[in-house]
Amino acid sequence: MKELFADIAVELPLDKTFCYSVPEGLKNQAATGMRVLVGFGKRTVTGYIVGLSGDKPPGVKDVKPIIDVLDPAPVFDAKRLKFFRWLSEYYFSPIGEALSLISPGSASVSSRRRLFLAPGASFPDKKGLDLEVLKAAEKGVFISTLVKRLRGKPVYSTVDRLKGEGLIEEETLLSGGKKKTIEVFSVDGPADLSAELKRSPMQAKVYKFLLENDGASMEEIRKSLGNVGDAVRKLREKGLLRSSGKEALRSPLGSIEPKEMAHAPNPEQAAAIDTIVSSIKKGGFSPFLLYGVTGSGKTLVYIRILDEAVKSGKKAIILAPEIALTPWPAAYLKWKFPGRVALWHSGLSEGERYDEWERVVRGDVDIVVGARSALFAPLKDLGLIIVDEEHETSYKQEDGVRYNARDSALMLGQTLGIPVVLGSATPSVETFHNSKTGRITPLYLTKRVEDRKLPRIEVLDMKGDKAVISGRLTEALSDALGSGEQALLFLNRRGFSSIICRDCGHQFACLNCSVSLTMHRGEGVLKCHYCDLSMEIPGACPECEGYNLVAPGTGTEKVEEEVRRLFPKARIGRMDRDTTRRKGAAKKIIDAVEEREVDILIGTQMVSKGHHFPGISLVGVISGDTSLNIPDFRSSERTFQLITQAAGRGGRGDTEGNVVIQTLNPTHYSFHAASTHDYEGFFREEIELRKEAGYPPFLRLCNMKLEGLKEAEVVKASEGLKKTALRLLKDRQDIAVLGPAPALLSRVKNRFRFQMLIKGRDTKSLHAFVKALRDRFMEMNKNRVTLTIDMDPATIA
Repeated sequence: MKELFADIAVELPLDKTFCYSVPEGLKNQAATGMRVLVGFGKRTVTGYIVGLSGDKPPGVKDVKPIIDVLDPAPVFDAKRLKFFRWLSEYYFSPIGEALSLISPGSASVSSRRRLFLAPGASFPDKKGLDLEVLKAAEKGVFISTLVKRLRGKPVYSTVDRLKGEGLIEEETLLSGGKKKTIEVFSVDGPADLSAELKRSPMQAKVYKFLLENDGASMEEIRKSLGNVGDAVRKLREKGLLRSSGKEALRSPLGSIEPKEMAHAPNPEQAAAIDTIVSSIKKGGFSPFLLYGVTGSGKTLVYIRILDEAVKSGKKAIILAPEIALTPWPAAYLKWKFPGRVALWHSGLSEGERYDEWERVVRGDVDIVVGARSALFAPLKDLGLIIVDEEHETSYKQEDGVRYNARDSALMLGQTLGIPVVLGSATPSVETFHNSKTGRITPLYLTKRVEDRKLPRIEVLDMKGDKAVISGRLTEALSDALGSGEQALLFLNRRGFSSIICRDCGHQFACLNCSVSLTMHRGEGVLKCHYCDLSMEIPGACPECEGYNLVAPGTGTEKVEEEVRRLFPKARIGRMDRDTTRRKGAAKKIIDAVEEREVDILIGTQMVSKGHHFPGISLVGVISGDTSLNIPDFRSSERTFQLITQAAGRGGRGDTEGNVVIQTLNPTHYSFHAASTHDYEGFFREEIELRKEAGYPPFLRLCNMKLEGLKEAEVVKASEGLKKTALRLLKDRQDIAVLGPAPALLSRVKNRFRFQMLIKGRDTKSLHAFVKALRDRFMEMNKNRVTLTIDMDPATIA
């Protein structure tokens, strides 16, 4: 048979693909879109076949064979490969890393090299690095661990030499792709043993149960019969039972109770549903903006159009901006599509992610719901993508492949020729601009369900008022609690606050980052929210040894302390990253609020969107200025969105909602527009400022970030980058370069950070300019300075 060669992208940060030969025994299995196991250097890694050819590429000499094919069928087709090539090129990421987004890490197979002493090896004369390596190999050691431990020393060449001397040996351990199996039991005897087991009633019960429930696990037997371990053991000893292994799926949806949504849509919802369903049936790329006020019933629209997509033989993906928000749509989907929904996000265990991925690949799933990574689930016959709360910056991945899930969803929809629905009560300026210019079809939901009123919003001037909770907000809280209603207090800062010495002015700063430590009184520590450095709260100032330490700022812990002081009998819940670290913690808090077991909920932005709390009639925004003071061109937009979304949690039940916003900038247009529920008024003001300053949607942005351990090296590299940029610019008018300058957080995890912002009117010319600049930098950069390219950054602060 003619030779066959595969073009393979490996899951490594390398900007090229590699040629491998396809062995005779795998030629009938190998196909574009399949994952394969390949040797790479001295490692074994997972790769993706992106092309097959009967000819070896010119210039390629030694070609390694593919070790094995990992999938029974391709996990992506030609159209999806086109999308992933775009993702790789647009976001300046290696194609192998882009393709690795398809599968969870637990589904990938890789190898680790483990060293151990050869039998009978002795080394009385060895010293130095040789001795260090041999001592480590005595107990067995992974070579990657050894390289980290002996940083800067020639570990690999030493290992090769000691192997040649017969002193150490090496084994390759494969990891990944683990399935969970459980022991199940079956009867291995006659159907009737009542006489033989007459004196052993528990054994008789187990035997009868397994006759009726063949292949039951010990857990299933115990659930029906109680503690029967001893009876099962004795039946096995008698040879009356046999056991075998059975694959057990780890289901993350098991703890989520289905929720019914059976009410009929109102006229606005029905019109939106009809328009989208018509597009699904017609086929072709159709982008929609479902723009509905908070509480207008966007979820009902999602459920109905998902139902129509599934009825037409298609599958669908629905994205939520944060992991904590996924149980909400998942509960409705579990009711509507029992057994056909998969949950997909990084908060799942490795086993759960692997099993959900397996279900998707096998075709057992119609709908995938999850955070941004769910966009890459390998669903076949994908017919609809929904991006809920499309304005959220959390859709932007901030490491690895720095994609924006909303923008990537639109590109995937365009590539596959399917509808994409973006939903929001506060659309991003770019998305709303696209709906105004005809690039996206707007669908409006202007009324709350059951014609409930939008909440009354009061903007409170806090200048001169140093209280955490003003007298007006305290009064409103008292009224709400007295009426048996619930309240939400929103503050976009977790922790207690930073502390400062009033005697000498000393601030407690992180040793690794250019940021103050935040006090977490419950844990008794000061903590950095960037590198996780922590230290005990000191009793005295380390500079002047004074005891006058105060906490001038405000965090969620401090708000909680103040609320407990004001309302000692109130049941208080707090929802921020600290209280939701453990799996399922966020859901428990949400359930407690829904069951009216919490009177006052205090939280960060994770409580301000997506949730439906009918019992909450009062929303208090502790400091509306937190996001407004960030030096970023999106700060006003972010402030308007946060305030509007938080306010939207109020008044969703029978009682009209009230909102109190505490701010030092009561005349700012963000607060004025939010208080009057006037998104379009905000948009008109903001779009003019964007146009004047030259920011999206009128220009595209790229942030080039430089990082290094030595500040002088980073400064030198950034100056060299700017000089190169100026040479490439020449007389061009379509590109502008700002900076370089230190990042807002100029040091994080002991790495110094500078950035340079590139603006361009045309995406192609901006991309070409950045690529040329990157290539020149890689040629010139001799220091240990890394360059990261962030296309369409969510923030430039």
